[in-house]
Amino acid sequence: MEIKLDSLVAFDRIKVDADSVFQTVEKNGKVVLLKDNQPVYIILKYDANMGAIEQEANIETPKYTLQEAMKIVLLEAVDSTMHAAALADEIFNRGLYRQKNGGKAQYNQIRARCGHYPEMFEALPGNMIKLKMV
Repeated sequence: MEIKLDSLVAFDRIKVDADSVFQTVEKNGKVVLLKDNQPVYIILKYDANMGAIEQEANIETPKYTLQEAMKIVLLEAVDSTMHAAALADEIFNRGLYRQKNGGKAQYNQIRARCGHYPEMFEALPGNMIKLKMV
């Protein structure tokens, strides 16, 4: 089963904004609800021509820690430096890391991770994050 990235939805989102979840189902044909960064439910749009419902979802969940994902993206960035918000967006867009609720890591988490791994990252003025060459 092929899953589009925007079809991965945090489980809690269906409780607070069910309409947007079902709009995504309409758009993509299916939604995978994530809980603790793992798929737990699949919502499929009914199709009379589909026949038997597909049995397995073969969804790859990110296997990187946030600091690993930061390193992957920063290795490809100009001067190994990016703004924390842009870094968070790029990590999410590539599907390298998700929070336990399936959401995107926030820029303040990115900055905090720099403090936890000072040998890997440097937080520069203006919310810029630099990968230290190890």
